[in-house]
Amino acid sequence: MNTQDLIIKYAIGFPKRYSRQQKNTFINEIGKDFQACGYRVNGAAAKKKGGVSMNLHVGDVGHAKTLVVVNYDTPQHNYGNPMKYYPFNGPSTFASSFLPIYAPTILGALITLWLVVSFIPKLDFQTNLLYSVFIVAILMIVMVGSFIMTKGVANKTNFNRNTSGVVAALKLAEELEDNQRNQVAFVLTDNGCTNHNGDYMLREALPKTIDERLVIMLDCVGNGSDFVIGYKEDTKKEAADLATCFKNKPKRKLCNKEELRYTSFSFYKKGLLISKGNFIKEELVVENTSTSKDIVCDVDSIDEVVKAIKKYI
Repeated sequence: MNTQDLIIKYAIGFPKRYSRQQKNTFINEIGKDFQACGYRVNGAAAKKKGGVSMNLHVGDVGHAKTLVVVNYDTPQHNYGNPMKYYPFNGPSTFASSFLPIYAPTILGALITLWLVVSFIPKLDFQTNLLYSVFIVAILMIVMVGSFIMTKGVANKTNFNRNTSGVVAALKLAEELEDNQRNQVAFVLTDNGCTNHNGDYMLREALPKTIDERLVIMLDCVGNGSDFVIGYKEDTKKEAADLATCFKNKPKRKLCNKEELRYTSFSFYKKGLLISKGNFIKEELVVENTSTSKDIVCDVDSIDEVVKAIKKYI
């Protein structure tokens, strides 16, 4: 299947991977595609923080020299535009997304407080039954709605975050030669947009070796003007070598611990992170994620990433 077909299949056919059911449907389908490429696949599930999370392991995850890791879940809808996502700066992403994402919950809480203060003392079911029932009904609707919104609503369009990374991983798996497949395995991780349970699970699955493996993460590689390769102190040479494999040598960024808070990349000591976006004030920004405007996943960008990683391997 060519890159354009894969983008259409997963960005349009499986646009939301937010609920457990949506994620399971996606995992079942993409697992079949990896199997069709000749890989062994299995799901790794665990109950964490009150919910079940599932990673998809592709290939010999236990022994492969290199792991290609991609968050497969998609974010909740952001009620403010534009939404800015910073792949290399977790605190900046948090600051940018907090108010827009949680605006409905905050608004619901304020309305609840206003109703309680202004109308509850005036309730009288004996002399004004209809008025009292109406106020209580409105209060219950607002309270239930606010509770539901604490869990968020799935964003409907997610071409770049992170369908682009998923498609790039699947396309790379398809194109690797037999001798390369012995060196590389793939892990699609859960909850990368929220609590990073999938990254915790991968560390727990490989407690003695994960810090020695080279982890190449793909995060939003389908839209923007510039590729950037993020690296740790332990992967400076690997980042330089990988950069030479791109058609136009991308910038490299040494990521520090403070910047990587709230990011999946923080979990991997020997890691490389490939992202694409636009520079704003010397920082790479991926725009329009978590909104209806996340509608671009460029075929050429995906193919360039795939060719570069294949050449590097």
